[in-house]
Amino acid sequence: MNSIQRVLAALTFGKSAHGVPDRVPVLPVPLMQGALVHGCTVSEYFNMPASRIAETQVRINEMYDGIPDGVAGFPNVIQDVTAFGVGLDYHYENSTPAVGRMLLSDFQDIQSLTCPNPMDSRELSKTRDIISKLAGSIGSEKVVIGAAIAPFSLPSMLMGTSKWMRLLFTPTLRAKYYNQIIDVCTEFVRKWVQIQFDAGAHVVVLADGMASASMIPRDVFEKFALPVIKDTITGVKGMVAYEAVGRAEPFMDLYAEMGAVAFLIGEEDDIGTCKRMLAGRAGLIGNINNMKMRRWTPARIELNAKAAINAGAKGYGFCLGNQGPEIPFDVGLDAIGALIHAVEKYGYYEGAKRKQENLVETGV
Repeated sequence: MNSIQRVLAALTFGKSAHGVPDRVPVLPVPLMQGALVHGCTVSEYFNMPASRIAETQVRINEMYDGIPDGVAGFPNVIQDVTAFGVGLDYHYENSTPAVGRMLLSDFQDIQSLTCPNPMDSRELSKTRDIISKLAGSIGSEKVVIGAAIAPFSLPSMLMGTSKWMRLLFTPTLRAKYYNQIIDVCTEFVRKWVQIQFDAGAHVVVLADGMASASMIPRDVFEKFALPVIKDTITGVKGMVAYEAVGRAEPFMDLYAEMGAVAFLIGEEDDIGTCKRMLAGRAGLIGNINNMKMRRWTPARIELNAKAAINAGAKGYGFCLGNQGPEIPFDVGLDAIGALIHAVEKYGYYEGAKRKQENLVETGV
């Protein structure tokens, strides 16, 4: 069973043509670690050609004996703003970039906002090429993963979080500007996500930090964010995964109607509870704390990975991974390896485990 078959088998709860998975899939997101491979800064790595970045992601997969079931085709999701003419700020050379400036300084600027062509951005064109090269080199075996900022969160990247929250929670501002900015952002995200699918991505993750339970109450999520998410997912042809980039469990019953194939959850979200709330309608990916990995030993990471596997493996529908958006740069390669190798130690399902033990005993 290769990685694509394993992930599909897991996320369909063993009901696809591939049958049940042999083990829990593992989908780490080591975006910045390519800089460690090359001995350069993250900003230097991100500025490498698409072919070099794609080759590096394949190399990272091979460094871990080909165990990871996916490869990331995007360097970061902050880059989505570049399509709107906003530059990126690499103020810290070994971190993800920040938005260079706010595009919308006043609410009135929203009235002239239009949807750009994602391919007019040099950064997004390069990401499309990374995905295409990964799909061509490793995409027949490994899941190629794309990503985009979700349309409910994209306005915060264009006007700032406080201004976006003020618009959302002020009835007069909302009545005047909300539909315009959401319509533009939804149209853009649909275009950008579809471009990634057409380039060869098997799944695209929508990162939606402004829509998590850490940011807004349930009634606001249900009234405003949920319809936008559903509209975006139904408007593209491909498998979409959804990441709240914050607490997801309080909204998990509402997530079930989104149409996403899986949800990325964090440490605060109980795996067993989330699985019960989804009731087999979508899978889960998570939930190792990516920030705590910075100070955890490999043994501590393995222990937490084992606990996550024990909580999520039964009945399938679970993939082990770090909570989003990515593994920080200062998490060592050996620490990431502890997360990855945990599925080899604890993630095999019983029938597959016996088969593996027999192969070892016979020297196959």
